[in-house]
Amino acid sequence: MENNKAVIDFIGDSVEYDQFCGTYLWGKKEGSDGMQMIGEIRGWGAIQNLFKTLQESEEFQDKLGNFIAEAITEKIQREKIV
Repeated sequence: MENNKAVIDFIGDSVEYDQFCGTYLWGKKEGSDGMQMIGEIRGWGAIQNLFKTLQESEEFQDKLGNFIAEAITEKIQREKIV
């Protein structure tokens, strides 16, 4: 898992999805007030066509963002234990 050490150090201890400020994924380091933007949820063109209402589309995009953030955080936690 040593190959991912630099990546994990850059991202931090967890990832948060910021559903209020433009669909960004933020890396967060414990003990730090700042966060580093590491990505953005894209695909709005396809997402908005999956649902009948704007609210349903926005809710799905938020679910997608949270899913990705949780998956990255789980991988970070798993690799830090090893």
